[in-house]
Amino acid sequence: MRLDPHPIKTMAGLGYTASMNHPLAAMIPTQNQETKLLELNLTGRDLDSIPPRVLQFTELEVLKLSFNNLKTLPPDIVKLSKLKYLWLDFNKFEEFPEVVCELISLEHVYLSQNKLTQVSPRIGQLCNLKVLFLHKNELTELPNQIFHILSLVDLHISENKLTELSEDVGCLENLTMLRCHSNQITHLPDSICGLKKLTYFDMAMNQLQVLPRGFGTALGGVEDLSLFGNPLVQPPFEVCSQGVRAIADYQDQLSTAEEFVDPCLKMVLVGETCGGKTSLKNALVLNKSQLEDVLSRTHGIDVITWDTGQEIKINIYDFGGHEAYFLTHQLFLTNSALHLLVVNLSTYSEDNFHKEVGRWLDMLAVRVPGAVVRVIGTHTDMMSTEEVEATCSLISSQIATYQDKRDASLQEIINKLEHHLTVMDPNNVGTCRNQELNARLEKAKKTAYQKLRIGHYVIPVSSATGLDGIHSLKEEIVSMAGNSQYFPELKRVLPRSWLILEKLLTAKSKEADCPLNITLKDCMQMGKCAGLLTQSSLVNCLNYLHRTGAVLYYEALPQIAFPNPPHLIDIFKALLKDHAEMKAEYFKMSWLTKVGRERIDKSFTHRAILPHNIVSALLKRHTGQGKEGLDVLLTLMLNFGICHLLPTPEQDSVAKAYGISDRMYHFPWYLRKSKPTDLQWQMSPQEVEEHIEIVCEMAMPSPWGLFERWCVLATRHLSYRQAWENGMYAFSRVDMSVAILMQHVEEDGASSLHVAGRGTRDRLTTVWTAVKSIVSELQSLLKEWPGLYTDSVILCAHCVKNGAENPGYFSGEPLHYPAPQGTTSLRCPRTGEMVDVRLVYPPASPTNQPISEDCVQHVSCYLSKTTWRPLARVLGVENAVIEEIEEGHHAGLREMKYRMLRHWQRKAGRLATLAALISGLRHFAIEENGLADDLEKMTIK
Repeated sequence: MRLDPHPIKTMAGLGYTASMNHPLAAMIPTQNQETKLLELNLTGRDLDSIPPRVLQFTELEVLKLSFNNLKTLPPDIVKLSKLKYLWLDFNKFEEFPEVVCELISLEHVYLSQNKLTQVSPRIGQLCNLKVLFLHKNELTELPNQIFHILSLVDLHISENKLTELSEDVGCLENLTMLRCHSNQITHLPDSICGLKKLTYFDMAMNQLQVLPRGFGTALGGVEDLSLFGNPLVQPPFEVCSQGVRAIADYQDQLSTAEEFVDPCLKMVLVGETCGGKTSLKNALVLNKSQLEDVLSRTHGIDVITWDTGQEIKINIYDFGGHEAYFLTHQLFLTNSALHLLVVNLSTYSEDNFHKEVGRWLDMLAVRVPGAVVRVIGTHTDMMSTEEVEATCSLISSQIATYQDKRDASLQEIINKLEHHLTVMDPNNVGTCRNQELNARLEKAKKTAYQKLRIGHYVIPVSSATGLDGIHSLKEEIVSMAGNSQYFPELKRVLPRSWLILEKLLTAKSKEADCPLNITLKDCMQMGKCAGLLTQSSLVNCLNYLHRTGAVLYYEALPQIAFPNPPHLIDIFKALLKDHAEMKAEYFKMSWLTKVGRERIDKSFTHRAILPHNIVSALLKRHTGQGKEGLDVLLTLMLNFGICHLLPTPEQDSVAKAYGISDRMYHFPWYLRKSKPTDLQWQMSPQEVEEHIEIVCEMAMPSPWGLFERWCVLATRHLSYRQAWENGMYAFSRVDMSVAILMQHVEEDGASSLHVAGRGTRDRLTTVWTAVKSIVSELQSLLKEWPGLYTDSVILCAHCVKNGAENPGYFSGEPLHYPAPQGTTSLRCPRTGEMVDVRLVYPPASPTNQPISEDCVQHVSCYLSKTTWRPLARVLGVENAVIEEIEEGHHAGLREMKYRMLRHWQRKAGRLATLAALISGLRHFAIEENGLADDLEKMTIK
């Protein structure tokens, strides 16, 4: 860990510190000064060399030289023989300063953010070294001597050009933190398993495919493991993402069970309606031409298994291209699939790029970053050879431009963040702002790292008689499936138990009375028959089967699995259609009167609302489910954010006079009406009102369905609502005097999501609580789009109140941290006028503080026995830990809930706040809203 950047305290009467806050000459004392200088801070002084006077202070223990222009160190620096802490990061060293190796008292050395290409082997002389930072240089290898400095506890070598770690790394017996992310390391030495004290291990964004045998068991003390961005084969990434306990469980299964390789590739066909996707699927699977006309187009998604005649089998997902189905397409996308983007070459024009190619690449880039994509051009039989070549060349060129612009946009974000960190006042290093900037930088780098792997050329085919290009396409697909560069997981050796469970679930899906979904408890019974004895091993297997398309298992619904994907697809087909198709559906219902049909049609067309009896009839017609099954389906729709239940009218409500049903469902995805002209929300707030507005910005169009699903999830915090295509107006459920406005804005290829709250000054805490709760729902939802980079800002309330067309804005960082002590106002970045700090920083409240013992006891007492496990997962507690808690406390449910919350507090640290717990309780997989309300009301009081 880095030393606190503020001047350190010295022993009374023995020494003092000099800070960079003074002029250079004044801050370096004269030699005959009686006191001893223990720390000297020369950070950010534009030094090309170290002033000779510095070397006269032989009692120095801390020397900070960060953010200068140093290229070398003077030989006389060896006079500082008592130096323990040396900061040389953010300088211009191209060669390792050998003289550092003579300072044998050094305990902390920071040489990050230079241009080093090698490290001197003499570094091994630093036998007292505990912390060594070498990240963000140009190192291609490290001397073995580093791995024999037995005192090392923290080694940071990320963002270099390393391709391997020495076998000698296992000698670092005291190492607790090892950071190696963003290199090109292809394998880990077996000796890594000897680092028994390791608690933090970051190997993200390397080229690891296999972890050493025994990795999970040997490194059981690692609490924070990051393997993101590696092409992991063994264990699968879905196992590694669960932590070392899950890895240990998986490796144990491999060592005690017979192993099988069962390659199964998921292939997804996407593209505009009538692009030829279904005809292409028929040509590939049937090996003959079977063209589909417009009336026979795919509705929703069709799934079929393709026997390629080779060792590999392929599950094909054919996605309907109509916009009505876009909302649910994303629920069936997985990173390990081959994605074929199908384009009709015969009707393509340069102006159609965004609609027919660009927006589909956008969807894949944010939902399944790093996915393999091939662009297939169809209908070549309707064009000349020259026309085909010209159109394919045009699309290829446009895709290259698209990728370049996306890369440049992300690189610009990265450069700006790095610049902010570079010019930051060194006294702010380690502060909340510094942490927030680093988190945003890491997110931007991860987004840039996982680019779509798009083919360099468009593959032209015809599904008409003759099947031109189809045979070549088949060969390419099979060849890609067998290439570990694209799909290394298909070479994976699987535990026999996983294959047995897949067969059991497949058999279940073929039963005539197979339910839509089966509970995790029932899956556990099947798992035990297959040899999966723990819940964590079962969940890992279900995640793997989800990636292959064999079953559907969602993190948002951890207690159920869908053994037959087409059944779930049938549900979406029932409820997600274009307006004309939906209208035709309820007009077929003979039991409806003419007046009833007209009322339903008006309600659906203008407000996207359907009564319970219509929704039930649609689901029953398409799925054959009984009443109990229908209730489960409706719950699923609510959890997926497809619709939400409107408040039930009171018995004496005037709504009864208008024939409004007791249960009405709102489908935001269907809304097409414009913003109402009579909306009770003025451009500027009234004089007595205060305005809080948070904006989530994206440098690209918003993912399909994001805003609509956000509105659904936000309704748990709101009452009375008025909605239109890109907006919703409502009131806080806690206090109806607080108004809320949510909006989706698209402009010049970028988009933003807004949530604003208004209330009188005495209601400001309630305004902040409502706005932050809705923002929290968005942040949870955004996890489903890992490739989407967003940035949050807080609009200047002063500008909004004055009706400014382009209001100033503050960084979104204050959302997560308390206001600086003693600060009462902040200057608007745009106008320079002063703004009350309470309109930028949320009020200090118990929600920002650690959870008290009383709170833990309260939640342990009232949390439902069916939701404590899902809550644990939402809070980030690993399945293996949940199992350990269950095994250790068989007799006491309350004790298990208590232990789970305590484990979360220890692991999450300062992030384990009451606000985080409230958000978890309101998660759509939990729905403990009553308990969350209790905590929220306590907070407001």
